[in-house]
Amino acid sequence: MNRKDQWSRKGVGASSEAHSPSTHFFNSFGLSESGNALLQWVAIIALLCLGWFFAQLWKPLDPTPIESPTPKAEGPQKPSPEPIGEPGPEVNDSPSALDSLSPEDKKISNDIFELFQKCQWSKALDASTAHRVARARGDLQELLDGLGPEHVPMLVGMLKEEPDFINRRFLLKALGKIGSDEALVGLIDHYHWSVEVDKESEVKHTIDALALANTELSMEILREYSLAEDTIQHRYRFVEALTHHDRAADNTDVFGALLRDPSHFRVRQRAAYGLKMNGGQDHSQTLETALGEELNPYVRQSYLGALGGIRDVNSIPVVERVLLEDENISTRISAVRALLNIDGSAAINVLVQARDRVDPSDRVQQEIITALQKLGYDG
Repeated sequence: MNRKDQWSRKGVGASSEAHSPSTHFFNSFGLSESGNALLQWVAIIALLCLGWFFAQLWKPLDPTPIESPTPKAEGPQKPSPEPIGEPGPEVNDSPSALDSLSPEDKKISNDIFELFQKCQWSKALDASTAHRVARARGDLQELLDGLGPEHVPMLVGMLKEEPDFINRRFLLKALGKIGSDEALVGLIDHYHWSVEVDKESEVKHTIDALALANTELSMEILREYSLAEDTIQHRYRFVEALTHHDRAADNTDVFGALLRDPSHFRVRQRAAYGLKMNGGQDHSQTLETALGEELNPYVRQSYLGALGGIRDVNSIPVVERVLLEDENISTRISAVRALLNIDGSAAINVLVQARDRVDPSDRVQQEIITALQKLGYDG
């Protein structure tokens, strides 16, 4: 036997002698060590399967079904909220005034609507589009200018249904130019609608349209609304419209009464303008008193402008005091211009003295020099 076989036999023998008793047990079943490990895994899997089997036995066979909630009886459906948008002045289910138009008026309204469409643009206003819009607006204005009192119901109906505020301005102006009592009633209704929906710009154009009428009724409306307490929010607009009325000179009593109105400084400014354009020397004292009490510089400047418009030389001392003492540069400039408008030797003397004193403001000093030049004084 060679050396290699000897070592092989010795190794086999040593290995057999080193096995544990458990190895002999598995060997008695004809299993090797790898078979031993496999058997252990099989036993573990069998135990898991057995546990799952017993768990299934304890599971209820007929589980109680989950009851679905009983549907509640439906109550009355709430109305959906109305969409928020830019509706016209009146949206209701009543028949439209435009439905009862005569064939002639129907044609005119269709022509107006067609021009309304041509006045619109949806992209950048290039030269071509601007020309088209300007031409359409000119044609629209020409068409509206040719309408008379018989077309007022049509215009009022269109005003109530037109959604575009720019188009409504054309209709407002047309109603004001016609100026009939029916047209003025339509404008007043539109004013109250504009107040309710808080459309300040529409309020302005509606009041301006009232002034366009230049009738007895329009003047009465503007007077009443200028003094009414429930329209105090827009009092200054009514006063301004009254100053533009053809019969504004008949309303100096309203302007004088509102010179010291506490509601808004614009009311006092418009009242002063009304006296500037229509007042006489009998209003000078009222203006001078109001000027002495007024603290708002813009209103003080309006009072000075009114005194210059009335041109009462007796007001020169009051104006001179403002020129000497007022701290506001713009107010002192207004005093210089009032003296320029009053004119006369007394006004020139005051301006010369003011020039020689040299006003702290270069602007005021230059205004004084310019006024003297306009009055022809070269000294």
